[in-house]
Amino acid sequence: MQTKMTSRLPACEACRKAKLACDHKRPVCTRCRRTNRAGLCIYRATPFKRKSAHGSSPSVVENSTVVQSPDPAPATPSLRRHAYPNPGYLGFSSHVAIFNHIFPDVDRGTDSTYQATACLLSDEDDMTRRGADALRQLLGAFPLHAVINLVNFWLAKGVNLALAGPFVEQSAETMNHLLSSMSDENWHLVYARHLLQNSARPLQFDRTSDIASFSAQFLYQNARWETVGIFFSAVSRATIDIPFFPSLYLSEKEQYALRKMATKLCDYALEISLSLDCLNDLQLIFQYENFIVHSNVEGDQSYHSWRRLGDAITSTFALGYHESIENKPEIPPFLVELRKLASARLYSADKNIAIFLGRPPRMSKRFCHFQLSSSWTGFDGDTPEQITDGLGGVEDAKACYQAETRWSALCASLKEEIMEMFCDNRRETFVERASVIQEKAEAYWEALPPHFRLEGSLKQCTQNPFEKDFVAAVRLNHLHVLFLLRLLLLNTPAEPDMSITEVAQQMLSLVVEIILLRDQLVNSGTALVWKVAYYGLPAAGIILLAMLRRQDSASPARRSWTRAVQDLTVFVVEIEAGACIRQGEPTYALLSKAAQTIRRFLDSLHCEVTTNRVNESWTGFLSQDPWDFEFAFWENLADHPSLDSLPNV
Repeated sequence: MQTKMTSRLPACEACRKAKLACDHKRPVCTRCRRTNRAGLCIYRATPFKRKSAHGSSPSVVENSTVVQSPDPAPATPSLRRHAYPNPGYLGFSSHVAIFNHIFPDVDRGTDSTYQATACLLSDEDDMTRRGADALRQLLGAFPLHAVINLVNFWLAKGVNLALAGPFVEQSAETMNHLLSSMSDENWHLVYARHLLQNSARPLQFDRTSDIASFSAQFLYQNARWETVGIFFSAVSRATIDIPFFPSLYLSEKEQYALRKMATKLCDYALEISLSLDCLNDLQLIFQYENFIVHSNVEGDQSYHSWRRLGDAITSTFALGYHESIENKPEIPPFLVELRKLASARLYSADKNIAIFLGRPPRMSKRFCHFQLSSSWTGFDGDTPEQITDGLGGVEDAKACYQAETRWSALCASLKEEIMEMFCDNRRETFVERASVIQEKAEAYWEALPPHFRLEGSLKQCTQNPFEKDFVAAVRLNHLHVLFLLRLLLLNTPAEPDMSITEVAQQMLSLVVEIILLRDQLVNSGTALVWKVAYYGLPAAGIILLAMLRRQDSASPARRSWTRAVQDLTVFVVEIEAGACIRQGEPTYALLSKAAQTIRRFLDSLHCEVTTNRVNESWTGFLSQDPWDFEFAFWENLADHPSLDSLPNV
């Protein structure tokens, strides 16, 4: 009589190493779930067979399992790439569109089932090992629990990643699962393979999916390289906004070291994710945040930042998000809004960077469907009643990154029209076309929720730090559109007229206020340095040109520049003092050079005023004691004849 032998079931790695009984449940066994070690509950594909030194062909891993080599120093897993690369979106002029007339049922868009054939990494793939080594290096220098605390502290200030914000806090929680595995000598390689296998899986969703079920596919035990990249994007950003965090850095050198290592790890995570050739929404979000990291770390003049913005735009096109996103009934509403936000942020970044650098934009409304989120609050918490179809917003709309994205995209659409006119030689039509854009700009401004419009001084605002920064940024973006329109109508920038000078003065005054109130503001979508460089510098330049043009005018005319001189003086002093940027930071050279130019002009202006008044007896008029600063001094000074005609400011 033969007895039937029960098949032997493998234990997960956590239970096997601890030599404890495992109930073999997938994807997480009961013991690991109870001890909060879900991230370490990994089942090997060949648990009872030791891999030879020259292993044979790679094995295919099911969605519920992860490959883990038992070797002491395992190599990174292997990649069996597509025989034909993932084509992504294929448009109306492609060969697929033509053949679809023969086989009309063939889907010509990006197909998740096609992406599901993605694959395992090869033992020779060095990219994943570099990512694993970078992770070990960073966490060897900076304790993981302290890094997580830094991100949580940063979030508590009301700041977040503009696009990946809904996933940052949970990404930080996901990193906690890594703590228990770091006792193993090769934990970084095991964890890297775990991330890799998860990254190769397509993100599944249907019409009924919500953001919780969607994000569960890349959090906790399902963590991917994109998840790690988003977390360390937040780490890099936090080191910029938080100058002092004792458990991680006490000096600028230590602060910079953490920022540099976090950025390096972000880059590796992105390279690994993109190497799998299965584009998805999470990768696009991560690409955008990686661009913003490089914008902050290397500056907006850096070629690396410029290239990464281009890569993210390329992925947008490859995913087909330049087409109308709303016309796909199988996409859940939250994902429609998330895709709109991603497209809108990339669109507005493209226009702003193109203007800043004087280069052609990459995304054009002529070839792209202009994506605009359905409401000022984006996809988070909207009800059908809150979502509006027009340009207006709900009265109780709150300042948030989604609202900032919507407004920036609206302004960017007008900036694109202005940029096209700059390249157009039909100057006889400029006034008429500029008038149309001006009307649009004013209509957009009036359609804003009333509490989004900054009408007076920023220091009079009673909102919280995020909201104050938000309304200032909204106002600056609106003024910048008007500034570009007036710049377009000039015969030459060297001869600014009064209309552009007035707008420039408003821009500069607001930038100076933002600099002075910087401790009362937090980043609502654009950093302080960006506001100074993008809005402040062109405004200051136009004002200097206007003042130089009128240097030969009479004294009363020059006195109308009192506010401008004050703003320029504060602008220069704050830059020179390192209040908004320090030596060694990416945009320092640009701002310091501009500050030197403004300083030379102000010094020449001061010398002129001093020469004109050298014969005036100030000391005799005030008192015999020039150091007497009692009330009588200021009373006498106010009555001095030379101050009678000066305007009150």
